Amino acid sequence: MLKEIVDTIKDDNTIWVMENRENSDRIFVDYVTDKLFSSTYVIVSKGMAYIFVHKLDEENVKVLDKNCSKVYIYETFDTLRKYFIEVLKNLNFPKNVLLSYTTMSDENTDIISYSCYLRISKLIRRLYKDHDKKALIKSSQMNIYEIISKNSNDDIEKIKLLANFTQEILEKSFQSIKPYQTEIEIANNTIDITNKYMKNVMQKYDIINYGLAWNICPIVLTGVNLKNGGHSMPSDKKILPGDTIYFDFGIKATFKGGKTFYTDIQRMGYLLKKDEKQAPKQVEEVFNTLVLAIKNGIKKMKPGVKGYKIDEIVRKEILSKGYPDYPHATGHPVGRGVHAGGAIIAPKYSKRARISLVETGIYTLEPRIDIENGGSIEEMILVTKDGAIPLCNIQEKLYLI
Repeated sequence: MLKEIVDTIKDDNTIWVMENRENSDRIFVDYVTDKLFSSTYVIVSKGMAYIFVHKLDEENVKVLDKNCSKVYIYETFDTLRKYFIEVLKNLNFPKNVLLSYTTMSDENTDIISYSCYLRISKLIRRLYKDHDKKALIKSSQMNIYEIISKNSNDDIEKIKLLANFTQEILEKSFQSIKPYQTEIEIANNTIDITNKYMKNVMQKYDIINYGLAWNICPIVLTGVNLKNGGHSMPSDKKILPGDTIYFDFGIKATFKGGKTFYTDIQRMGYLLKKDEKQAPKQVEEVFNTLVLAIKNGIKKMKPGVKGYKIDEIVRKEILSKGYPDYPHATGHPVGRGVHAGGAIIAPKYSKRARISLVETGIYTLEPRIDIENGGSIEEMILVTKDGAIPLCNIQEKLYLI
């Protein structure tokens, strides 16, 4: 795991400096160790991580990866400073010094506190100045994105499993809807279905805990409420014949071993009127436009493609049919969180939309037709070296109730 951090440093003129106090740095905890509790510092260079461990934690250094790390034990700040100077001299005082903060207003990469930033940057600048060198302090956010955007084969299998669970729960939810139920009643019924479903599969798949993916999950909107914001809570509005309905739903599950993964999927349906056997043309056009937009996006999702390029393709399909623009991103990373770190699929003005998709990254596509009786569909897509693959069956047929 530590090697993943080391491998993000590509040149000899760059280092990444980290500070962890009682597991304050979640990147350190996830990729170095969670067994060091006093102030631990790391200088990550090309090919090697230099780890400065307080004497109180000396016995715990055995958990560190010895293949790509060198450990220094310090007891006082003066000793720590001496070791820092020794390492920086050996590295020839690399000009670019990365710290774990964001310039993109993204909590996924905003790791250190402001006080930590001031403390570390002041120390680094002083050490460099004492040796007639100058440090250029920069954000390590792109290094963090490189790490957290990727998923192991085991991660992918577990997220795929949960995506299929989510799909099956949504299918059961659509089957259970009755005319004139309120959005709240439909949402509560989905929660009941989720609890029954997950309790039946937990033991078989080594799931030790589960829950809904976010606080107001599921979001259920019907008819005129489809014009409301996509994060609107379910209301007392009843679903009426002739209404479209959509769910925005996800689950989270913690597996044996401690990893927690999330899903985020949207599905669309229609409540038939008394004499209808299929949805009216207007509703079918809304649905088919969403499906086509998503398929067009999937075709273009490859490693190295910037997020805004996919957004342009998907959004263009919606706008070309005369529907209004939707006021949100077309997609986002998902898996380690509902909105995980990495490239977002959004218009170019968003900084994170200028980040490239990565191989083994998982992203959503969720275009929206923002009108009364409109709709929204959201799919979870795995990016591979050969293209993109949906994690579960995509919705190609409108649910009819």
